[in-house]
Amino acid sequence: MPARTRPLRIAVVSQYYPPEMQGWIPASVARGLADRGHDVSVVTAFPNYPFGRVFPGWSQRFGHVEDDGPVTVRRVPIVPDHSSSALRRMVNCLSFAASSLTTSRAVRGADVVYVHSAQPTAAIGPMVWRRLFRTPYVLHVQDVWPESVTGSGFVRSEWAARVARLVLIAWLRRLHGRAAHVIAIAPGAARLLVERGSRPDHTSTIVNWAMDMPALPERVHDGTTTIMYAGNLGPNQGLDVVIRAAARCRHVPGLRFVFVGDGLAADRLQALAVEVGATTIEFRPPVSRDRMHAVHAEADFEIVALADAPMSPITIPSKLQDALANGVPVIAALPGDGADLVRDGEAGFVAAPGDVDAVESAFRAAHATDGRQRARLSANARSVVEQHMHPDAAIDHIEQILREAAA
Repeated sequence: MPARTRPLRIAVVSQYYPPEMQGWIPASVARGLADRGHDVSVVTAFPNYPFGRVFPGWSQRFGHVEDDGPVTVRRVPIVPDHSSSALRRMVNCLSFAASSLTTSRAVRGADVVYVHSAQPTAAIGPMVWRRLFRTPYVLHVQDVWPESVTGSGFVRSEWAARVARLVLIAWLRRLHGRAAHVIAIAPGAARLLVERGSRPDHTSTIVNWAMDMPALPERVHDGTTTIMYAGNLGPNQGLDVVIRAAARCRHVPGLRFVFVGDGLAADRLQALAVEVGATTIEFRPPVSRDRMHAVHAEADFEIVALADAPMSPITIPSKLQDALANGVPVIAALPGDGADLVRDGEAGFVAAPGDVDAVESAFRAAHATDGRQRARLSANARSVVEQHMHPDAAIDHIEQILREAAA
């Protein structure tokens, strides 16, 4: 069989995997590659995100193996944590890296390792395997470090943040430089990763894709508008501005807001809503993935927001893909690559992050649209996904990269 068509033995390493919602990207890669005929195994942790405790019904142990369709999944113990403590979060990441090394014998025969790098520490095992077994690894960078650590509030000491930055950048240069290929999720992130040691001719951009491409429901405009936020209620989402803008719109007839999710900032955001009089916001608990279609179907527009921070221009939140794939126009309170997708695709409204006036104006403009305008925005939203975020095209590109790395 020619090398270019020979099935590969691929090890996927990811700290997250279903039933964790955070694990849908590595799962879609693993399943998609298996559907293309490759022998795929996964090394992951026992499910614990975002609650910081192992899911009910699971008991941590070494040697756990399960099947996800044609994919073999090996789970290793982890120290669960999803707190605001930098030390505990680092222990969480490093515990997975250490545990993953216990699967070395199982992954020794892999042709290539795909690393889903929500945290670069997930690549510690693959770096060791590269040295021991000469197995190349491909790094798919989801969050850019060290900024994801030093800019998120986890490291509160300015001195500690500087030291963490110097140490992490030095290590990241080795990690990126030794990777057979580095995949970024946005053009700006790719440029930064090259500055951090990734080789330009071995660096690609693959925008994270939509979870699926559902049939679009018929939307009837009855004069009311539901603006939805569905996702993590964390410090990096810039939701304070969204809540203050919503409070200014509380007297607009027929305009309401729904927040679906949880996170470190949930209690503070709910308290802020009470403080500023954002009485038209309804807060709801997070829902499982199989119930997200109902959330999207209820929304006339969805909010995708980020704080006004250095990394925001090169970040594309995954909720953007999901909203657009479901034909929901977006109110994008974020800068850079994510805003460009919405603006260029005419798939919603864009407001500068941190600008309450701009976000309020976007809310009012969205509410003022008529049925025909909303239908056009919905069609444009789906078109953006077809052009830039289709899952089949993304997996095809990753398969090509893995083949080249394994050659």
